[in-house]
Amino acid sequence: MNGQEKELQCLLWMKETAAIPPAKALRLLERFGSAEAVYQASTEELAKICRFDARERQRLQTRSLAPSSRIIERCRALGISILPITDAAYPARLKEIYDPPLALYVRGTLPDLSVIPAVAVVGQRKATPYGLINAEKIAFHLSQNGVCVVSGMAAGIDSAGHRGALRGETPTVAVFGTAIDRCYPAENAALLRDILYRGAAVSEYPPGEGSHRASFVRRNRIISGLCLGVVVAEAPKKSGSLITASLALEQGRDVFAVPGGVDSPASEGCNELIANGAQLVRSAQDILTQYGFTAEEPPRRPRKAAERRTQPVSMTARSVAEASEKQPEPGGDPVLDAIDGILHLDEISRRTGIPAGVLMGRLTLLELKGYLRQLPGQYYERI
Repeated sequence: MNGQEKELQCLLWMKETAAIPPAKALRLLERFGSAEAVYQASTEELAKICRFDARERQRLQTRSLAPSSRIIERCRALGISILPITDAAYPARLKEIYDPPLALYVRGTLPDLSVIPAVAVVGQRKATPYGLINAEKIAFHLSQNGVCVVSGMAAGIDSAGHRGALRGETPTVAVFGTAIDRCYPAENAALLRDILYRGAAVSEYPPGEGSHRASFVRRNRIISGLCLGVVVAEAPKKSGSLITASLALEQGRDVFAVPGGVDSPASEGCNELIANGAQLVRSAQDILTQYGFTAEEPPRRPRKAAERRTQPVSMTARSVAEASEKQPEPGGDPVLDAIDGILHLDEISRRTGIPAGVLMGRLTLLELKGYLRQLPGQYYERI
């Protein structure tokens, strides 16, 4: 076994076997210098750097690389690449978020997102014809003008976004909320084949991994993390795509929304985003213009944020990004302050005055940062 493969095995031990939360894992990697050094360190040595709860300490006791070896062999057999966060090819923009995956499992060819700008197109699964048409049209024109469209390959708007991108000139990327070897939903098998021919599918879950509702919520941070901005093409008030928009704000990304009729329940979420400062999108050109791109001059590399902005960032993303750099302390966050005991999502929403769709994104980030845990039935508890 060469040193590179041993390092990958140890990193997968951190990610899959010990299941160290990403933020803590990155701290350990920085302190010890390599995944192998983290693996060789005692639990007591690791605990001097990060605080671990009882369950995390128990997982750290399992010092075996056999599960990692099985994952690597399984990926080789299926033609799946493993892209560790320490690899130069790991997307730089994703690496900058608070809790990037320690490794991405990749099918197809992941485009170089340091050269090709990426924008997410997301929305509800039970989409209307209006939403589907707009999503496909916007994605097509973005792709035709050199922008990589990223989405989650779910039914409805996500699928329409990928279909539109496939008609353009630029690869598209699907981010799974399931194991990398699973096509979900199953009826998107043909769409997935086309995506892999022209681009890539990525997941933080290895082959054979089970999925649950929270894994789709966690997937959303990767969708927004890969991109300059997120376009919500159609969303009702309680849509998972609003979680992606909320996560995008936390990451300092731009949020765009396609307006709908004032009496259309399918567009209530988008209209509310626009009312709160999201950029209104009439066509892909509105997005291209935001980043200094024109249809006549296809973009190759996005200009720096300071160069392309002449007005405040949409939805005050700059202030949100600055605030998110200061990690909330227990007792110093309004959402955390509202949680005493075990509370349902609706009760937290009532106490804070934050709409449930937006609140779920905030709760997800607090969970990922280790300040609370989600219980079955949309209940939450502070740790």
